[in-house]
Amino acid sequence: METANRQPTAASPGRIRVLVGKPGLDGHDRGARVIAAALRDAGMEVVYTGLRATVPAIAAAAVQEDVDVIGLSILSGAHESICRRLNEELSRREARIPIVVGGIIPAADFAKLKDLGVAAVFGPESPLAAVVETVRELFAQTPTDPGSGGHERWTRSRPSAMATAAHGCSTGTTATSPSPSHSREGIPATRLDHTAICVRDIDASIALIEDLLGQKVAHKEFVPAQKVQAAFFDFPNGASLELVAPQGNDGLEKFLQKRGDALHHLALRVRDLDALLARLESAGVPLIDKVSRPGARGHKVAFLHPKAFGGTLLELVEAHEENHEDAAAR
Repeated sequence: METANRQPTAASPGRIRVLVGKPGLDGHDRGARVIAAALRDAGMEVVYTGLRATVPAIAAAAVQEDVDVIGLSILSGAHESICRRLNEELSRREARIPIVVGGIIPAADFAKLKDLGVAAVFGPESPLAAVVETVRELFAQTPTDPGSGGHERWTRSRPSAMATAAHGCSTGTTATSPSPSHSREGIPATRLDHTAICVRDIDASIALIEDLLGQKVAHKEFVPAQKVQAAFFDFPNGASLELVAPQGNDGLEKFLQKRGDALHHLALRVRDLDALLARLESAGVPLIDKVSRPGARGHKVAFLHPKAFGGTLLELVEAHEENHEDAAAR
């Protein structure tokens, strides 16, 4: 993802930030780059996702980058389905960000896109000045006051739940930028525990990864509380690669139907998990599990809602600090 005209820290106050996305499979992005250049020349900050960005990736980037407007360049003819899915992804993340669409869009489809919630549509040969002015108007219309009744965006107009948790206070309290020591109070992770891939055939996936990595699977078990088969490949730095295959887990079955074998979640190692969950809940951090539950290898685990971590599912793992030889022998 390319970012232009922005500082590596927080967004510049009052400066319009635009994400330019190029979803779909077509490989022509000249128009998207021309639009990005015009917006930069107009003094805006532009984040460009690059070619063939997925809709969930665009939504996640828009939230993480705290943009004011999303611009999509679509030449594939799939503009209706892409805009519908993007609105769904943004709603899932509780983000209301105006969407502007340009590209090969038939005039007959303009109204359909407006019905899907698209703020503005531009066809071929649209004046760049009109695009720039539309973005400015949308920025001016976007509610930024939390008391306005609108679903203000994730971070620009209020502290995020995670940042508030770092202060150890409720979401109703005005927060300032947390110091490094306060940030560590949010989720005091000791290390990355594992990265998990959801697979349909765990034995075939184990054989594939054993051949690729040149090492045997370290541990495999059925986890009744989660209704999954789990297998781990352990690495010298203490982290693991986990494979999970549903055995009656409806959520994972739906995940596989939608995405196939794919990265599912990240996991952080923590201590005193239940106390941490209670503190995160009181701070307004969205949780899937409000109390810990049994996980693989006898560990206690809990999941945060994806919207707490910018669209990524995050697992917290409490375990005794042990070496992989001990863990694999379980």
